[in-house]
Amino acid sequence: MKSTKKNHIQLTNDLLKIALTSLFMTSLLSACGDGGGSSEEKTSVSKEVIVEVPKCLGSKIDDKTSCLEISNRKAILYKDNKETKDGIALFLHGSPGSANKVMGIFDAKMIATQHNLVAVSPEGIVSGWGWLSVNNSASNENSDVEYLTELITKVRSEGNINTDKLYIFGYSAGGFMAYRLACAMPEKITSIVSLAGQFRGNLDACETSTPLAIHHFHSTSDDAVPYNGRSLDSIKSVDDTIELWRINNGCDIDENSQEHVGVTANSSKTITLTYNNCLASVTLSKMSFVPHEAEYISQNLYQIYKYIFDTK
Repeated sequence: MKSTKKNHIQLTNDLLKIALTSLFMTSLLSACGDGGGSSEEKTSVSKEVIVEVPKCLGSKIDDKTSCLEISNRKAILYKDNKETKDGIALFLHGSPGSANKVMGIFDAKMIATQHNLVAVSPEGIVSGWGWLSVNNSASNENSDVEYLTELITKVRSEGNINTDKLYIFGYSAGGFMAYRLACAMPEKITSIVSLAGQFRGNLDACETSTPLAIHHFHSTSDDAVPYNGRSLDSIKSVDDTIELWRINNGCDIDENSQEHVGVTANSSKTITLTYNNCLASVTLSKMSFVPHEAEYISQNLYQIYKYIFDTK
């Protein structure tokens, strides 16, 4: 009986030692992170490497896109791999807007590649309108005109460009500025395409007699920049804008009409009026049911104005 009791006590002690040893090893392994515990008991350290992609005014910089800075102002410059170029395409943004946005509206890279041009889109810095775009007697000296002239000169001198061709594309306030340039330096411009942005200021202040090809797009349902213009901000009507250039370019008063596709998914058509017998073409495309801010279909716009690249 005593032997049995002694054996029982010994067995209990042995089991207790095993339990304590197991508990100790489990605690030790958990502390080392190897104990098979829950995810909260484990520590995992990982680092995610983030590579910064260089950009210029919202556009990624790569082997074809660069950032050009003049007078503390940046411009996106796009040039494909063909060394010699046939001219410059200048893209002017609206307000609020961006250089990257207007390049997207017109598909600047497609235009540059298709017509062997250097595409450049600068930033406007004037509060409210983005650009100093008013034509009046006091605007003969204009810092934006000077800046854009300097920018064009630099691009031409460094871009290996073998012609004087300059195409200006403006959206909204960028269109205002395009017409400002048309009055200030028409002899340097091949053609202007303005989308939803007309002449600002005093028509008599545009004293040029140099013919200049103009293609204007506008919707009669545009509430932000009305087709009929407004006295506030001195925005002239589209008809007054076109009439200025019809007279300047020596066009007949009559025009030809042609129907094109709509320039947005919700627009059914675009009616294009082209004046006859002009020294330089004057064309107005009336967009049907297109709001000012819209998802423009760049290829549809291009199909309407692409004839400008045939200008000698």
